[in-house]
Amino acid sequence: MGKDYYETLGVDKSATQDEIKSAYRRLAKKYHPDVSEEPKEVAEAKFKEISEAYEVLSDPEKRTTYDTYGSDAVNSQFSGGGFSWDDFTHAEDISDIFGDFFGNIFGGGRSGQQSRGPRQGNSLRMDIEISLLDALNGVKKEVQVPHTVTCAPCKGTGGKDGKVSTCGQCNGTGQVRSVRQTMFGNMVSVSDCPKCRGTGKSYEERCPECRGSGYTQKTSKVEVSIPKGVDEGSTLTLRGLGDASYNGGPPGDLYVIIHVKKDKAFDRDGANLWTGITTTYPRLVLGGQEEVRTLEGEKVILTIPKGTQVGSVLRINGKGMPRSANSSTRGDMFVRVKIDVPSKVTKEEAELLQKLDNGAGPKKSKLRKKIDDISEKI
Repeated sequence: MGKDYYETLGVDKSATQDEIKSAYRRLAKKYHPDVSEEPKEVAEAKFKEISEAYEVLSDPEKRTTYDTYGSDAVNSQFSGGGFSWDDFTHAEDISDIFGDFFGNIFGGGRSGQQSRGPRQGNSLRMDIEISLLDALNGVKKEVQVPHTVTCAPCKGTGGKDGKVSTCGQCNGTGQVRSVRQTMFGNMVSVSDCPKCRGTGKSYEERCPECRGSGYTQKTSKVEVSIPKGVDEGSTLTLRGLGDASYNGGPPGDLYVIIHVKKDKAFDRDGANLWTGITTTYPRLVLGGQEEVRTLEGEKVILTIPKGTQVGSVLRINGKGMPRSANSSTRGDMFVRVKIDVPSKVTKEEAELLQKLDNGAGPKKSKLRKKIDDISEKI
C-alpha cells in the first residue's frame, strides 16, 4: 500500500502550499530528535517520514505525480528509488524553524551570520546596608567599585600602541564556522573567533599595559544617592558603571541592592511603622497621656483614652515612612500599649492596691479565680 503523505502531515488533499508548510513546521518542531520528547528512534523515524511527505507535497511537480500515480511513482524519482536526506531540498525551512534552538544552520541554507556588533560589558552588583532612619530621609553613600575599563595605551585593541591588523584565523569576519555530518545533512555552527574574540582584529605585539586583553582593572569612587522611602531589597541601577566592553560596546551597569538594618524600637510594614509604649494601670483606666518618640527623634504626645486595654493599638497619623520617593505624604505610626508592672512596691502602695482589688467586687474575684485556675493548668 502506498504512503498517504496528506495524512502524514495532517492536511486535506486540497491544502494550499502555505497550509502544507505550516503543518510541516508544526510537526517538525514536535518530532525533531534534538527537541522531541519521544524516544530518539521514534522521533527520528517520524521526522524522516514527515520530511519525506513535505519534500513531495511542497514541490508542485512531485505533488502532481504523487496525486496521479501514488507514492511509488515519486519514490522512483529519489536517488536509489527511495527517499534519503540527500534528496531533501528544504534545509532552509529547517534552519528557520530551529535557528533559535540550535544557533546553527543546515548545509545548503543561508549564511547563518550572527550579529557581531559591539556588545555591552558585564554588569556588576553591589550591596549597601543602611539604617531605617536613612531609609526615611534618603542618604548618599560613597562606595568603592572595582571594575574593568578600556586600556588607554592600546585603546582597547590589545595591540601595542593600538596597532592591529586583520585577524588571520577568521579573515576579519570575527566568526569561525565548523561543519559536522548528521543524519539530516551537514550542520554548520557559527561562533566567535577564539583568537580575536569576535572583533575581526588581531595584533603582532600585545600591549604591555593590559597584556593583550584590551582592558585594565580600576577601583572607582562612586556616590550612590539612595532616595527616601527605599525598602529592603530595593535595586538602584547606575548606568555605565559596570565592566568595560571588550569589543567597543558600552560599559555594563552597576546594580546596587539596598538592605535596611532592623531597628531596635521600630518595625516596618510598608509605609507604616510599629512601636510600643509602657504606661500605668491608672492611665489605662482613667485616661492620660504618654510621650512617644518618632523614628527621627521627635517627641509626640499620645493621648490614651479611658478604658484602654493592654495590647490596644493607637495610631499617630503621618509619622511613618514616605509612601514613595517623590511623595510628601507618609504612612502612620502604630503604638501598641503595654503596662508597667513594678517588681517591688512600698507598704502604702500595697495597701492601696489591696483596697482597689477588694473594691472590684464578686465579678473581679470570679475573674481572678479563673485566671488562677488557668495558671495552675499551665
